[in-house]
Amino acid sequence: MNIDIIMPYKEIFSEKNASAVSLTIKNSCEFSEFKSSIKVFGQFTEVPFADINFIGLKTKKFLHFGNNRSILMNYLNFHKKDTSLRKIIEIHNRPYLFNLAISTVRNTPISLHFHNDPTEMRGSKTTSERIRIAKNAHAVYFVSQFIKDRFLDGIGKDLNKFNNLYVLQNAIERKLHKQPKKNKEIAFVGRLVQEKGVHVFIQSIRSLVKKYPEWKFRIIGTSKAGNEKLITSYEKKIIKDFTAFGHNTEYSGFLSNNEVKEIMKTLSILVVPSLWREPFGLVALEGFCYGVAVIASKVGGLNEMLDGTGLLIKDIDEIKLEKSITSLIQNKKLLKDYQNKSWINYKFNQSQIVKKQDRIRNEIFNSFYLS
Repeated sequence: MNIDIIMPYKEIFSEKNASAVSLTIKNSCEFSEFKSSIKVFGQFTEVPFADINFIGLKTKKFLHFGNNRSILMNYLNFHKKDTSLRKIIEIHNRPYLFNLAISTVRNTPISLHFHNDPTEMRGSKTTSERIRIAKNAHAVYFVSQFIKDRFLDGIGKDLNKFNNLYVLQNAIERKLHKQPKKNKEIAFVGRLVQEKGVHVFIQSIRSLVKKYPEWKFRIIGTSKAGNEKLITSYEKKIIKDFTAFGHNTEYSGFLSNNEVKEIMKTLSILVVPSLWREPFGLVALEGFCYGVAVIASKVGGLNEMLDGTGLLIKDIDEIKLEKSITSLIQNKKLLKDYQNKSWINYKFNQSQIVKKQDRIRNEIFNSFYLS
């Protein structure tokens, strides 16, 4: 079986610059039984992830073609020359490209992966668009039940027609065999944009930084993954306000995923104060994987991931967040309880999640080519 994966243009398939979708694809490929026959197509990068067959496509905007459509057109040129191979095409997070592909590609099954709310994405905003996707896709994958529910919103009586809709959560393989020791460190990790709520984190720790000088408070991230030149006025203010707090704060900027994982190993508390409905936050999942006590907004896929394990806050604000952080700093037993919950209850190993995906791929391949 051959599998061609098409990434969104903005995703960079490299250790240095990868964000959520790139990391999800990389993690999935690493543990798939079909790894050797998977090709990943995306924006050209000089140093892609090692050990995965990546084909970088250079784009050129012309007429009404944007970068994403240019990626698809370049891929289709490749596909036409590859007609002898029986394959599955998987398109990630660009429903309008899926719609274009199904009207262009013949005799090849095509699947679509949603990493964000379908009702807010071009090509799947309306009920009729989503029904069309469900009718034409050989599989539609969602990173959480929350995202699947958003896809089904308004479909109503047509719901029972579809048996090709699957929840396939983001996953991280836990490679540690023993729960790591933790330092007195609390962090926000993520993009420095308003919807991620980093300003709520800063406001919540304003008094805590001085009150608990033995604790280190940290922010990791930029407004755009791996590109520190594209700094926004919001980001400038965040950095200025945070670094003015004192000696026990550290702004780290953008770090690679491997660097973040090393920090997670010894981190005590991770704060995920999102103001938007997170699909299935990869940062929270990383904290969960490494036995970190996670404080998060009770929204979207975060609620689904951390229910009963993390400290979830409904309608989060700086007052509620400060109270939650303080409760963990002051109560060592409570802090350890949440860390233990993360360690013991973790169930999102990539090697297990990808088995479900590979089983679905097998079913699609056999049904389409062998029946």
